[in-house]
Amino acid sequence: MATLKDVANLAGVSSASVSRILNNDLTLSVPQSTRDKVLEAAEALGYVKKKKKAAVSSMLVGIVQWMSAENEAKDPYYLSIRQGVENYCFHHKISTLRCFASELELARKLEKVDGLVCIGKFSEAAREKMTEICKNIIFLDMKLDPISNCFIVPDFRGALKLVADFLAAEGHKKIGYLGGVEQVDETVYADDRLKYFKRFMSENSIQTEPWILLDQFSRESGYEMMKRLLASPDRPTAVFAASDPIAIGALRALHEAGVKIPEEMSVIGFDNIDEANYTFPPLTTVFVPTYEIGSTGMRMLHDAWKRNENLQPMKIVLPCYIINRQTTRTSPDIIESISDSSL
Repeated sequence: MATLKDVANLAGVSSASVSRILNNDLTLSVPQSTRDKVLEAAEALGYVKKKKKAAVSSMLVGIVQWMSAENEAKDPYYLSIRQGVENYCFHHKISTLRCFASELELARKLEKVDGLVCIGKFSEAAREKMTEICKNIIFLDMKLDPISNCFIVPDFRGALKLVADFLAAEGHKKIGYLGGVEQVDETVYADDRLKYFKRFMSENSIQTEPWILLDQFSRESGYEMMKRLLASPDRPTAVFAASDPIAIGALRALHEAGVKIPEEMSVIGFDNIDEANYTFPPLTTVFVPTYEIGSTGMRMLHDAWKRNENLQPMKIVLPCYIINRQTTRTSPDIIESISDSSL
């Protein structure tokens, strides 16, 4: 195949001149005879101009949040998921349009998006509305049964199995649960953490009633729930908090009551937010891959868009694990054996 250099040699001009002449650059000051020579040389050699690569269009993604900005600030769980989405978009030059599920003109605002990332809990009607807006869609931290869309959730079952075995290894027979309630309109979403907490504590012959308390996923709620629990004449010797903010509020209530941690009460949180490493004492917690849920979901959406396809319905579950700090007494060796036995 002839090259620009071949045409230049035959016409007796530079390769740069050949390129400009073949691209009809009228600003190039050369005699018409020179232009004719180049065109004749290109034709004689059968030179074919290389087509310019089409510019890669930028993807536009809508990020729909079910939780308000105020609530997101109180519980960083969903904030971390969103950051995973947005950081992936930033590094891959993907434009984003962030909005909330409660907005009145949501469909109009999202009408030009190439993909939708829905973070949190959505009613069936809301999910149908989102799917009508864009078929290339993924739900993050939203369990769908039946599997009607693609979604990613953490492995709550595996996480609570680890927690139950972990606290049983410490010798606890009475364990409390401090949790929150997630609700959209009139629909209350069952928390798999509580379901598996009850199941695995029962399997370990551990008493949990009457120490299961539910309120909000916040520090304030954790503080108030722990105060109620401490007012009980019969206290548990350990508590599992369904979020780190709840656990942090509970730690404050324990300190105020003069309860020694972990000697008199062990505490395990859930999420592994940054603050958990700086509580007193540092909080033992379950690491949840919230950032990875966001980045993985966005990568899958982006890959589907690049293939000119829509994400197919599927369920993706990401693993969790315990980070052992100082609000529990279990040794690292026991943690390792528990993790191995749960595989």
